[in-house]
Amino acid sequence: MAKRKHPRVRFPKRNKFNANPTTYRGWRFDSKAEAEFAKKLDAMVGAKLVLWWLRQVPIDLTEDDRYRVDFVACYTDGTLEAIEVKGMETEAFRRTRRLWLKYGPFPLKIVKKNRTTETLWDGETTAIE
Repeated sequence: MAKRKHPRVRFPKRNKFNANPTTYRGWRFDSKAEAEFAKKLDAMVGAKLVLWWLRQVPIDLTEDDRYRVDFVACYTDGTLEAIEVKGMETEAFRRTRRLWLKYGPFPLKIVKKNRTTETLWDGETTAIE
């Protein structure tokens, strides 16, 4: 078997939605929008609106369905909120949305690329701009 003249060049995998992975506070986020939202949560902690927040939290919706939300925030009044930053909504996420409406343990806020937000809870959808 002949040796190759040139070593194989490996290109980094591209995200199928062209999201650029971004680093903030030493953490790698899947997109710039997620990193920006993490900065916003840190600012809310500094302003004492949020007590704490976590990233990439797995939530069991049913026995067979586990969904990993981008963030979970605990507000100063003790309420919890899951936050999902979306650039593009897929069919898989639409399925998760339906499951969350039925089984979600606390509100899910969806922050979209165009900066609109939508909160799902108790079978009601409220759009906030």
